[in-house]
Amino acid sequence: MLRLARELSEGGPLRIEVAHPKELGPAEIALWRAHQAADSNLASPYLTPEWAQIIGAEREDARVCVIDGGRGFLGVQRQSRYAAMGLGAPIADYQGVVGEAGLVADGSAICRALGVGRIDLTHVPEGQRVLGARAAGGEGSWIADVSSGSGAYAAAIKERRPEFVRQIDKKVRKLGRERESMKFTALSIDHGHFETMLHWKNQQLARTGQPRIWERAWVRRVLDESFAARSRSFSGAFFTLTVDGQLVAANYFLRSETVLHDWIMAHDPAFDAYSPGVQLARWAVTWAGDKGLREVDFGPGEYQYKRQLATGQRRLEWGAVSGASWSGAVRRAQYAVRAGVERLPYPRIAALPGKAMRKFDLIRALG
Repeated sequence: MLRLARELSEGGPLRIEVAHPKELGPAEIALWRAHQAADSNLASPYLTPEWAQIIGAEREDARVCVIDGGRGFLGVQRQSRYAAMGLGAPIADYQGVVGEAGLVADGSAICRALGVGRIDLTHVPEGQRVLGARAAGGEGSWIADVSSGSGAYAAAIKERRPEFVRQIDKKVRKLGRERESMKFTALSIDHGHFETMLHWKNQQLARTGQPRIWERAWVRRVLDESFAARSRSFSGAFFTLTVDGQLVAANYFLRSETVLHDWIMAHDPAFDAYSPGVQLARWAVTWAGDKGLREVDFGPGEYQYKRQLATGQRRLEWGAVSGASWSGAVRRAQYAVRAGVERLPYPRIAALPGKAMRKFDLIRALG
């Protein structure tokens, strides 16, 4: 059953219902989708009700805060009475409120309704009132605008980054000359290729000393459920590049009605010289433009291929939502220390607090 909490916000009484994603009914889901359709900044597959339900199927601590009867929805993972995290952490590239434009989502009231001291959010579309002045920082998500079709996108990229286009075209031709056949495939359902991609990705993480998050049991089940999803409003979208029948690159996206979001990208290291992953990503962008999608979102992160393929960025913010709580004060102090160190003129030292916080949050979220 929904747990009802009535709190006061600056705009008057605020009704917040807290539910597990599986408890959402057709009316709530319809409202959720309507909010997404009304605001392009909320169109990410990570902000869909289907994503919330997939996470909820694997995490008992998943919760959705239904604000004022469906004027807004906020997904979280309630890990303890001290803190919650955004829904899907650490594998979701978007978090935040999906709701009406200008909705005042009082963070302290939401925390009281959830029974937590604070909510740690990352990758929240800029300007959401749930963070407001409590945003501790931000970064950009790399966007390829294909709303005018693949031809317009290709022309824009060629004009902005002619050397990049020339080099990738050269590698495509070279691969085609040196091998008998090469094939790009969209919406593949080849489970063997999917497993190979994950193997490559986990090997890459191991080589760089990063946690092999895709091997965590609940994360793996989320991957499998998303791969099997086939609705118009949410689905997995698997793209592959094969050469002489051999898989050399794979790219797994999530798809909403208008957005293709790049999630996992991996390739055979033996083909490094051909940049097969970048070739495949560019082909996927072309496919999206031909299919009438609005954008391909490559997510945040300073990776050269994202910068080269993108036409712009969407600003995302991170921070802690809280009221007058001990855990909220601790988090704000952590952010203050981090901000102070990041101002130092020593890049390696300046990066340490952020790395430490991200690693700790990753461990918390994986459970």
